[in-house]
Amino acid sequence: MNVMPITALLCTALLMTGCVSNPPVPLVDTADTVLAASFDRVKTALVSTLSTDGYPVRDGPDDDRIVMTGYRREMEGLWDWLLKSRFGVGRSKIEATVSPESQDTTRLTISVTYEAKDYLWSTWQETTAPPHRSAILQLRSVKHALGLL
Repeated sequence: MNVMPITALLCTALLMTGCVSNPPVPLVDTADTVLAASFDRVKTALVSTLSTDGYPVRDGPDDDRIVMTGYRREMEGLWDWLLKSRFGVGRSKIEATVSPESQDTTRLTISVTYEAKDYLWSTWQETTAPPHRSAILQLRSVKHALGLL
């Protein structure tokens, strides 16, 4: 009995199984609601809330309904880049979509991407956002800024 073809067939099957698996699903925390406020008020409150919380805010590349942030500034000053790139244990960024539903209502969708690492030289891994960085908390902050709470 020749074992070589069976071994080659088994190795090929294992390799193919590994290549066919699904890619990892990004862990994005999302909250979606309709607010009783105009588009301009909601967008202004969103940008103000995110800026106050330390996020550098910018509009989406092609659409002014999309609000994007860079990574949250953990501390002001010269060493913030070092904290975010090397020493930090968690960092977050946000993408929000503000869409007018009617003249007096606006749909707001907030997505938070949170990354963490274990030690200095490890790589950043997407993980579930902690409660103090969650999309629900960001949504609550926007509602508070609008006076809807």
